[in-house]
Order: sequence, then structure tokens, then C-alpha cells
Amino acid sequence: MNRFTSFAVFLYSAISLIVPSGFSIGSGFLVLGSLMLLRKRDVPLNREDKLLMAVFFFYFVVSVGMNILHGEIIKEYDLPLRFLLAIPALMLLRAYPPSPACFWAGLGIGGILAGLYAGWQNLFVLHARAGGHTNQIQYGNISFIIGILCLTGIGWAMQQKNSRKWVIFLLCGFVMGMLGSLFTGSRGSWVGLPFCLYIMYRCYGGEVSKRYVWAGIAFVVVAIAVAYAIPRTQLKARTELAISESVTYLKVRNAETSIGTRMEMWRAGAMAAVERPLLGWGKAGFVDWESAAIDAGRVHPFMRENNHVYNEWLDAEVKRGILGLIALLALYAVPMRMFIRHLKTAGKAAKPYAIGGIILIVNYICFGFSQVFLAHNTGVMTLAFTTVILWGLLRGEETKESLQN
Repeated sequence: MNRFTSFAVFLYSAISLIVPSGFSIGSGFLVLGSLMLLRKRDVPLNREDKLLMAVFFFYFVVSVGMNILHGEIIKEYDLPLRFLLAIPALMLLRAYPPSPACFWAGLGIGGILAGLYAGWQNLFVLHARAGGHTNQIQYGNISFIIGILCLTGIGWAMQQKNSRKWVIFLLCGFVMGMLGSLFTGSRGSWVGLPFCLYIMYRCYGGEVSKRYVWAGIAFVVVAIAVAYAIPRTQLKARTELAISESVTYLKVRNAETSIGTRMEMWRAGAMAAVERPLLGWGKAGFVDWESAAIDAGRVHPFMRENNHVYNEWLDAEVKRGILGLIALLALYAVPMRMFIRHLKTAGKAAKPYAIGGIILIVNYICFGFSQVFLAHNTGVMTLAFTTVILWGLLRGEETKESLQN
């Protein structure tokens, strides 16, 4: 079964962006494989494992409860179900820890393929923003996560016998993952980059020569500058457009632009949240409230039929009330605290997974400023299953270290 979980976590990252619903294949194997646990009674779960499972279950229960309360259609139960399915996957990973090499190999290949596929779409097929088999923002965010996680794997790569090959391979995954995000033109994907680099500097700065650390930072800065200067990436044009649209909205409240729409929906979401803070409106209820507000002249008509408010926390409050917001915050805060706690005590083998877990959640927090990432299957699956995979690898390496001491 260890080979099975290793293959599953390899597939999870390797093909997540290059085939339709690729993120569901590896995670689906983990869920199906968990049926084997019916024959195994001694799954090694500790208090923290159960706490992580409880957080996922709490988010599921709150989401389902609010859906029932607001009379949502059956489709709205699909997304929270993914967090429930991640629970048996975590149990399988704790019972049969996957091979770290398979995990990092999957990430590296996933980053390289994501960059190649987005570049092919951007340069030769669409001649516009790439989006793979999802939309541009989702592709950009996930490609960025895969790329930045490749960079966290450098600490693992340096401990291997073929360290130079692994380092080069993961650096390629990092660069191509970043390029994959750039080819989508997704601006929100890059908000978390300074935080990610700072976290890795603090975590690895004492272990890696400062010359290499600063060289890496310089490389990232130069790469962004080059991408900014190349018209095909649209990075410069979209950055300037974002500034222009923000200024225009503040002056004349023009909501008929990308940034203007977001700012108007933030305003509308805040108004809706104030009117029903405890239980929220639900998705359909918010659309009805929005239509009434438009008819009353309180919200710009361009917002009609928009069913989310382009901000993760505000969206949770608007649709699921205070309890929904608490469930979302717990989804971020509890795993973050667990990864930070283990980062302080982890040995060299386990440390990259603790860093990866922290960086994953930091990016989700940053994405949430301008997008409701958890309103999409890709966003939910990436958070739920990447979290349990990183946690399973972290705990597996810590168990090996304890047995060796």
C-alpha cells in the first residue's frame, strides 16, 4: 500500500493541470485506497491528526448546515464534500506513508508540464491568456502553488545522494510553475510571493549559503522584471490596467472593469453582511438581495447575477454568516498553527513539509483578498488534499526520525 499511496501523490501533482480534472485523479486514488483501512484497525492517529480531521469535518458540517438552512440546490453540497473526503485520505497516508521522492518528483513534473502547457496555449494556440482546462485565475494560482512548493523541496533535495540532479530538477519545476502562472496573466496569484520568499529565507537561511539565497532572490526579481517587459505575458499591461481601473473606480465608481467589479462587489458584500451577519444569505439569497439592491439603485447594475464577492472571508460571512466565517478561519488557522509548531522541532527530513504547509496556507490567504478560490473545485481540492499530503509526509518523516533515535 505504500507504493499505492506513493503513486497517488505523484499523480496528484504531476497531471493536475494538464488533463481535465487532473487534480481529482490522484486524490481519487487516495480516497478509494482508504477503503483498505476497513481491514486495518491500528491506524496510527495522534491528537493533531484528529484535530485536522475535526477542522475539515467542522467546515463540512457548517457548510452543509447553512445550505440546508438557506435551501440551496444540491450542487452546492459538492464543494464541502471534498473536505469530508480528505479525511479518509489522511488516514490512509498516516497508515501507509508515501515515498518523499515520489511526492517531489510529482511536484517537479507538475510544475514543468504546467509551464509548458500554459506557454503552448499562450504562444501558439490561444494567443491570449492561458487557462488550461480551467479558467485563467484557477490555473495561475495552482501553477504558482506547485512552483513555489518545488522551491521548498530544495531542502529535501540537498539531503539526497544525487542532490545536484534533484536541486536542478526542482528548480526547473519552480521556474516553469512560475512561468505557467505568468502566462495566465493572473495578478492575484503573485500577492503571496514576497511572504513565501521571506518564509523560506527564515527557514533555510541558516542552512544554505547566503550567496545562494541572495542569488535565488535576485533570480526571481530578474525573472519577474523580464516577464514584465515581454508584451506577450501581458504582465505590464495588466498591472498598469489594474492601477488605472482602481483609480477610475475611486473617482467615478466605474464597476464595468475587472478591478472595478471587484471593488463594487466588496462594497455590496459589506452591505449584505451588515444586514444579516449571524446566518448570512446563502448563495441564492445573496443573488436575490443583490438584484433588489440594484433595482433600488444601491449597487451598480453591472453586478447583476454575480454570485460571489471576490473576497474569501467576506463571501463566507455573506453566505454562511458568523459560523461560516469561523469555519473558514479555522480551516486556515489550525493547520497553520500545527505546521508552525512542527517546524520548530522538525528534523531536516521533515522540515520541508512543514514549510510547504505554511506556504500553502499563506498563499490561500493571499488569494482570498481578490478571489473566492474555495468556490471552485480546483481551489477546494488543492487546499484539502495538498494539506493532508504534506501533513502525512511530515508525520511519516517524524516517525522515521523517532525510530532512528
